[in-house]
Amino acid sequence: MPATRAEASQRVRDSIVEATVRIVAREGVAAVTHRGVAAEAGVSLSSTTWHYATKGDILEAALHWCADHEVSRIAAIADRVGTFDVTAWADELTDWLLEQLGPEREATIALYRLQAELLGSPGALAVHRQWGRGLRALGDQVLGGASEVDVRLIISALDGLRMSALASGEVEPDRLRTAVRRQLQALLA
Repeated sequence: MPATRAEASQRVRDSIVEATVRIVAREGVAAVTHRGVAAEAGVSLSSTTWHYATKGDILEAALHWCADHEVSRIAAIADRVGTFDVTAWADELTDWLLEQLGPEREATIALYRLQAELLGSPGALAVHRQWGRGLRALGDQVLGGASEVDVRLIISALDGLRMSALASGEVEPDRLRTAVRRQLQALLA
């Protein structure tokens, strides 16, 4: 069955956003132009300007994609693991971090570059609030009575480990696994 116009349009938007993430990861935010994104996505220049009027619009869409991707990956862990067990969650979150630093490194780099570039913009603030609500909802689902502060501390600790490993280029799975386990135990014991 042929795709509807709306489905085709969504595929083009997805291609544009994914191309933006690749460009940001590879060359930085300054390299993002409508023309460059169109070439990377394999779409016409008019498609990029039709769907995203400004560079800021494309960058915000890419940040939103990164946030949604992260929440959905952690939601999949929650579905798989179910109830909270420090060891099981530490192992799953460590595996997730290792993916972020390995096969998904490109998206992780883009995430940080987009966050820095869009810091404080109204669109980025909205994305961050939605992202935070999604992660807190997952925290509530898994941790039950844990406070919002505990959930924020866990998120911040994981983010710090990810950024440190990404910045240093030192990805040590055993050290990372130990650190995640100790952080969860310390924050939730």
